[in-house]
Amino acid sequence: MVLSLTGLEAPRGGKTRRWVSLAVLGLFFVTLGFGCKGLSQQERAAVKPVTLNYWTVFNDTEELKRLASEYRQLRPYVKVNIRQVRYEEFDRLFLNALADDVAPDVVSLHARWIKKYQNRLAEMPASVSTARLIVKGGLTKETQVVVDTTPMPGIGDIKRDYVGAVANDVIIGEAVYGLPIALDTLAIYYNKDLLDKANIAEPPATWDEFLEAVKKTTKFGPDGKIVQSGAALGTANNIDNAFDILSVLMMQNGVKMAAKGSVQFASGLDKAGETHPSLQALRFYTDFARPTKESYSWNETMEPALDAFVRGKAVFYFGFAYDSSRITSRAPELNLEVIPLPQLNPSAPVNVANYWVEAVVKKSKHQNEAWDFIRFMTAPDQAKRYALSTGRPSAYRTQIKELADNPRLGPFVSQTLIAENWYHGEDITQAEKAFDDLITATLRPYADKDDPTKRDAGFIATAAQMAQQTF
Repeated sequence: MVLSLTGLEAPRGGKTRRWVSLAVLGLFFVTLGFGCKGLSQQERAAVKPVTLNYWTVFNDTEELKRLASEYRQLRPYVKVNIRQVRYEEFDRLFLNALADDVAPDVVSLHARWIKKYQNRLAEMPASVSTARLIVKGGLTKETQVVVDTTPMPGIGDIKRDYVGAVANDVIIGEAVYGLPIALDTLAIYYNKDLLDKANIAEPPATWDEFLEAVKKTTKFGPDGKIVQSGAALGTANNIDNAFDILSVLMMQNGVKMAAKGSVQFASGLDKAGETHPSLQALRFYTDFARPTKESYSWNETMEPALDAFVRGKAVFYFGFAYDSSRITSRAPELNLEVIPLPQLNPSAPVNVANYWVEAVVKKSKHQNEAWDFIRFMTAPDQAKRYALSTGRPSAYRTQIKELADNPRLGPFVSQTLIAENWYHGEDITQAEKAFDDLITATLRPYADKDDPTKRDAGFIATAAQMAQQTF
């Protein structure tokens, strides 16, 4: 039996299926001690059983199991164990696992977590070496162990093949720290029946139209309390996506959020005052929670935004593609539609990128297999299958046009080219808290001695300082 070294991937098509099935059979015999006579020590080492422990948070676990199963057909000696970890528990569990030397091999990290965990992650290699078993011959069978040296996507490949947000997030210096299987963007869900009842035939396409729709669909009771919200906007305590919504409003208004490690959304506040684009965006957002404003449709005493929307108590909900299954599972009869986010300046559109990156832990003893599995699961054909199955957009440029025609995916996919992350610090939780505190402070009533512009500008400056501390 011969150990063959080749720079080719496993053959594709019908021949692959035949070779894989024989390889599985051959591995079965090798494992039991039959048919392994003559295998060299190098050959045995190449197909030694490997278990990859993979932690994920929000990825679709059924799709991940399919990917793990298909990968095992290609590499029968590799088993992938998938564990879903709660978002709020990931940091504690991961750090404890690292300390106890029982860390996973592969982790799914939010793109905004990469800098935080950078020192714990392996840099993606230029290539990986993994083995296959093939059986050749007629009456006399010969088993070969074939070692594939497979190139990984390089920096140039990532910049060419993926939408721009990916390269900006996963490449630090000259190193790549992971690859995505999907990339999400912010859109607006709406209750079509409630729009119809308000005699609004078409969903809003601009922010002005959106404001009119909110005013027409917000209803108040005899006591002045909101009984139907036009839009769940304006607060922080009961809106999960407040950080992203306020960020994108600022960016659409021309704000440079950060550059070269410096938080900049408060720059020039002292000179611009009332006309500063960050202050304008902040007030546009918080006006939805101010009873004195025409756009008033929400406040801090109301239930969580998603809960109100699925119960038919809110007409518009700002969310991501992953929210779709959460909404339909809780409200299957809801006449649900989605529209892309309106743009303040159509000639310079912008959205936010919200997605997860598959990365390898530096302590993993199975670097080749871990990176090869990531290469396999994030390949274009797998990303497309994942998108169609889960409703989460692909990050590949070549798939945008096709997936944009999909009713479920279209509103989100159509925005992937203009989506970006401004935050590249080490503690997104603190940055989100800074925005939450900014929104909450801005909603407080003005004291008689307050200069509203100076007060709110001060809150923006404080939020920028808090965010800067994490860079």
